[in-house]
Amino acid sequence: MVKLIATDMDGTLLNSNHKIPNDFKETISALKENDIMFAISTGRNYLDISYKFDDYKDELLFICENGTGIYYKDKCIYSKFLEKDTIKKLVELGRKVDNAYPMLCGTRGLYLEDETILEQLNVLFPMNLPITKVDSLLNVEDGIFKVNMFDLIDAETNSYPIFKNEKIEGVTLTPSGRYWLDMSSLGTNKGIAIKKVQNMFDIDYKETMVFGDHLNDIEMMKSAYYSYAMKNGHEDVKEVANFETKYTNEECGVTKTIQEEILQSKELA
Repeated sequence: MVKLIATDMDGTLLNSNHKIPNDFKETISALKENDIMFAISTGRNYLDISYKFDDYKDELLFICENGTGIYYKDKCIYSKFLEKDTIKKLVELGRKVDNAYPMLCGTRGLYLEDETILEQLNVLFPMNLPITKVDSLLNVEDGIFKVNMFDLIDAETNSYPIFKNEKIEGVTLTPSGRYWLDMSSLGTNKGIAIKKVQNMFDIDYKETMVFGDHLNDIEMMKSAYYSYAMKNGHEDVKEVANFETKYTNEECGVTKTIQEEILQSKELA
């Protein structure tokens, strides 16, 4: 029996207009009745996403910043910050990448040096968290979950090869959708975070279901037997996942799969 379900947000749970499926509320209610924990697993900051789920804050678990922060009942129960020396190396290299901009994701919001990209950022990724323009990212006083590259070309082909070639120690590099390269402490990713949650709540690999669509979801696919790549997902994710949804994110693929495979199954009848 499944006891934990975790899903990515963008390209997975949300449609292209960043909307939650219409049947989300009834799905969460049914899962709660059957004592199944539901987790949002995302590369985004907790302050950015929690407002979308304000009615469910006491019911959902949030794995944020690609696994570097875990929140439950509106409290941080796990965090892993980057060291200042590492941040310095990443930011200084990031400043040299063409058509890409380094940012810091911290406990109090997002920090950037070039405010000219705010309009593009807000159009592509509407955010509900404080965005602070600073003179230097190297002087920010906050716990920093990750350094982001906002890449206007393509993170996987533009920023990622540059940082990968540099081989900066103690860093996990994760292309996260077309525009983002996430860089966090080594040994942190969505899959490791799922395993931490499994240990915290005594949940087995075979009792876990996950959904994802992009490269930052690959490790998460390995953390659950019921690992679903979205129909609209990256081919590399589909190769790792044990299953593939019949529906895209535009067709409410996550909630439909949960309804068909879990809530309507004989196991819960």
